[in-house]
Amino acid sequence: MNQLTSLTDRLQRLLVALERGDHPGRARFEETLTDGYAWALKLDAECTRLERSIGQLAAHLGAGSNEVEAHQLSNTARQLEDSRRDLHALRSLLASLRAQFAEAKVA
Repeated sequence: MNQLTSLTDRLQRLLVALERGDHPGRARFEETLTDGYAWALKLDAECTRLERSIGQLAAHLGAGSNEVEAHQLSNTARQLEDSRRDLHALRSLLASLRAQFAEAKVA
């Protein structure tokens, strides 16, 4: 997720600038925030896809299942955990950024 890392870096730099009192301008702020929310939607959709996949894999897992199927289920569960963690971190960063921008506008 190199693109997500790049976006997170952009969001963090913008947050730091706001905290220092540097106002990046509304257009730059809105563009960066929009990119962040687009990624959040993408991660949310990925979580939904992975949840469905886990359900399907679990439904087929039974007494006759083999190690490959169990490994696939385990990998998918790990991917879901990673995506949820990324989504939570991104949403938290976006909320902080919005709050900081709103505070800077008022002050």
